[in-house]
Amino acid sequence: MRRVFDALRWIVRELRLAQTPDGRMPGLSAAQLFVLRALKDHGELSVGDLAEQTATDPSSVSVVVRKLQDKRLVRKKPAAGDQRRQMVSLTAAGARIADRSPVPVQQVLMARMAGLAPEELRILAELLERVAPPRAGALPAPMFFQEGPGDGGTLAGRRIQT
Repeated sequence: MRRVFDALRWIVRELRLAQTPDGRMPGLSAAQLFVLRALKDHGELSVGDLAEQTATDPSSVSVVVRKLQDKRLVRKKPAAGDQRRQMVSLTAAGARIADRSPVPVQQVLMARMAGLAPEELRILAELLERVAPPRAGALPAPMFFQEGPGDGGTLAGRRIQT
């Protein structure tokens, strides 16, 4: 049990430090920096592809993209040939911030998990879901440190920060 809690503590610590003023750009959340960095690394992406790159639900990514759009760091436009599909790209200001920002901790954790065998990853997911089961009828899990609607949840009746 101690090893499990120690591992969780290290993960939570990395995520918390990424959200402190020393670990992020002023006025941007860790979730926003993660999306900017994904766009920097992969270029223009649809909202669905961006959700896949960040291992997040498209509705959660949409909230973050909207906030980045409000800050004029990304732009959205309909995809060529499919007006229903929205494409997201960096603006010049967004590209400058993405260039200056450190590798997001979420990206580091994803790279570590990518090093696991598919069976190990499946087992890890199943075990974590037993410890923190998805709630029936709940909104999709938000991005880490996503603000706005869906930015938190409850655990044993208490509000928790995501």
